Amino acid sequence: MKNELKNALKALESGETILYPTDTIWGIGCDAMSDTATKKIFEIKRRDYSKGLICLASSFEMVQDYADINEIERYKDASNETPTTFILENPRNISNYVLGKNNSIAFRVPNNNFCIRLIKAFGRPLVSSSANLSGNLIPKNYDDISPDIKKNVGYIVKLKKFKDCKVSSRILKFNSNDGSFNQLR
Repeated sequence: MKNELKNALKALESGETILYPTDTIWGIGCDAMSDTATKKIFEIKRRDYSKGLICLASSFEMVQDYADINEIERYKDASNETPTTFILENPRNISNYVLGKNNSIAFRVPNNNFCIRLIKAFGRPLVSSSANLSGNLIPKNYDDISPDIKKNVGYIVKLKKFKDCKVSSRILKFNSNDGSFNQLR
C-alpha cells in the first residue's frame, strides 16, 4: 500500500486524476481545490458541468475548512450507520466546478484506510466521482470500468482490483428547521 500511496500522491500533486477504490465504489479523483484537475473529471466522464461532485475528507474536522458544519458528532453518528455523503451549505476554498448549480457541496469521510491516508498526506479534500461515463451504470468492480475511463486518468491505484464494490453512499442533507437529516438518495 505504501507504494500506491506514494504514486497516487505524486499524481495528485501534479494536477492529475486518479482511479482509486474507496469504501464504496471505484472513484475518479483529483485535487478538489483545482479547477483544471476538476474539469478533467468532467471531460473523462462526459459529465454536464451543472452537476456537482462529491468530495472525500479525512475527517469531519477537515470538512469544517470547506463548508459550514455544526454539531460534528451528529454527522459522525449518522455516518457510522452506513457510508454517508452530506450536502452542506456555504462552501469555500474549493473549485467552483465541484459545486454544481446549487452552490452547495457534498462531503463524505470514507471508512477506508487507503483513502484516509492519501487525503491526510495530500492535506486537502479529493473529488470522488463514480468511475463510469455519465449516464452509464456504476461499475461493480474494476473490470467493469470503461476502457475510456482507464485510458484517460493520470494514475490507476493498484489495490482491490479483484474485489466487488459495495453500493454507493446514501446522501443526506441537514434540515436546519428541525435539526433532522433528509435522505436524498
